[in-house]
Amino acid sequence: LSVVAVSLKTTGRTRVTAAGQTLRRLYAESDLLVARCLQGGAWDGLDPAELAAAVSTVVFEARREELSAGRPVPGGPQGRLARALDATVRQWSELTDLEAQHGLTASRPVDLGLVDPVHRWASGRSLSHVLAGTDLAAGDFVRWCKQVIDLLDQVAQAAGSPATRGTAHRAVEKLRRGVVAYSSV
Repeated sequence: LSVVAVSLKTTGRTRVTAAGQTLRRLYAESDLLVARCLQGGAWDGLDPAELAAAVSTVVFEARREELSAGRPVPGGPQGRLARALDATVRQWSELTDLEAQHGLTASRPVDLGLVDPVHRWASGRSLSHVLAGTDLAAGDFVRWCKQVIDLLDQVAQAAGSPATRGTAHRAVEKLRRGVVAYSSV
């Protein structure tokens, strides 16, 4: 984010910018990246399953590097989700450049390893279908889904676009089913 607060020279007071207003509603480890994605419209226009998959990239962290690689992106390489993932990676790259310029610790990279499983789950697929061909354990998948749900709840509060806010709410509903919902009881 370029500026989260500006000083008003005439009054000597500080005013929180729109970017700062977005950031104050986020409590995730990657809050700056999420705020940049929301401010830049990276996730606008996605359906609930696509938004859940895109959000998973800033939550998930594979235990091993090979878990990050994998299946093709749902919707194909030119689809909405692929474009949103590209925009998310660009936002991360710009953010790490800014962090380096200011001597800050770099944000951890986005991880695409959960994109396909989260998309499948949010699309209504069974747990066995979601986990087929992955190294994910069911318990780990449930834990990651809960973290994606938590961040989607924050996105629903922070997004400037009413459509993205609504999509985030619907994505939470799509993820909170079956074993994911049951594990929260």
